[in-house]
Amino acid sequence: MKTIFVKSLIAILILAVLASVGFAVVVATRTEEEALPVDRGMPVVRFVRPEGETPYLIKTYSDGTWCSEPFKILTFTDPHFSGFAEMPGDAVSLKLIENTIKYEHPDLVVLTGDIAVGWASRLAATNIGDLFERYQQYWGFVLGNHDGENELGVSRKEMVEIFCSYEHCVVSEGPENVWGNGNSIVNVIKGDGEVLQSLVFIDSGDHLKKEFCEAYGFEYTEGYDFIKYDQIEWYKSEMRAIAARNGNKMPDSIMFLHIPLKEYRIAYDLACQNGTVLSGERREAECDSPYNTGMFDAILEIGSTKAVVCGHDHINDYIVEYQGVKLLYSCSTSFNSYYMRKRESIYYILYKMGADIPFSDGHTLFEVDKNGKTTITPIYNQNNPRLLEGLTREQLEAVNFSETMPQ
Repeated sequence: MKTIFVKSLIAILILAVLASVGFAVVVATRTEEEALPVDRGMPVVRFVRPEGETPYLIKTYSDGTWCSEPFKILTFTDPHFSGFAEMPGDAVSLKLIENTIKYEHPDLVVLTGDIAVGWASRLAATNIGDLFERYQQYWGFVLGNHDGENELGVSRKEMVEIFCSYEHCVVSEGPENVWGNGNSIVNVIKGDGEVLQSLVFIDSGDHLKKEFCEAYGFEYTEGYDFIKYDQIEWYKSEMRAIAARNGNKMPDSIMFLHIPLKEYRIAYDLACQNGTVLSGERREAECDSPYNTGMFDAILEIGSTKAVVCGHDHINDYIVEYQGVKLLYSCSTSFNSYYMRKRESIYYILYKMGADIPFSDGHTLFEVDKNGKTTITPIYNQNNPRLLEGLTREQLEAVNFSETMPQ
């Protein structure tokens, strides 16, 4: 009897031990499976200007670890800010940009030209710069043909100096030995320092000038400017240097400029023939330069730039691909110049007659994923009425949103 009791006790103890071990394994497994993700804090963006190297942006979590979420860039173009923030054109564009920052939370905003025009351009430049600083928003820009053209306003050089004085502006005044103002490159990097994407800012100039036409052997005529040879050589040299510092790996890049390259019209015509227009439409002829100095050839030679973004032609919003490079217009936020909703516009007249008009004003989103692949999405105000929040009835009526937005 005692032996049976002892054997039973031993069996019970063994089962208890096995059960406890099994329970521990189950608990450990469950704990591992149900472990909550580490709270790394909210994503933040830092901008760094290392001595003698290309400045860079890096997106991390609050704890400093690299954030692999997409890096978001928004472009706006041709606001033509007059400097009078309460006037409808300025007020609408400023509010649209502000609301987009609040709702989209971009990592970088880029203005692709014709930013601050007229005799009060200094005030216009500070109005937009102050807006970005209020939101601690990193931003960049390229100059347009109308920036700095009014003799009573600031010059192109002075405008760049104003913009670059802001803490969150990532563009620099540009190398002194290269033509133009604001020619810059900024890298977006990973946590290990590898370049995820290079962002190239090019001053595409304003209007043809006799001295440059003579120097290049071009016949002088009225027309829009061309990119200069030294800018092209600077681009090639800088991208090769970036690749050398990047483990001899050439990163992809996005190029921002104002006046479209000559290849835009060629690419769009070809895409229409082949049925390969990716998005948007040509609604006005491309107002490019009559002269082609080879910027696109340099892009193909270097093999880095996979997207070129321009402004200038306010109602064009197309995206096409040409020889492996996307050529596109940023959606426009122009309400001080011509735009599709304007009452004199043929598009507004057709809309009032019942036509389904895809109004093109808005902004363009670029999302660079953790592998450097870029997705481009036009975002139209027509589909985002919340972006108009905070505007008065008078302002909405003045630029004709009141009649053309969905009710």
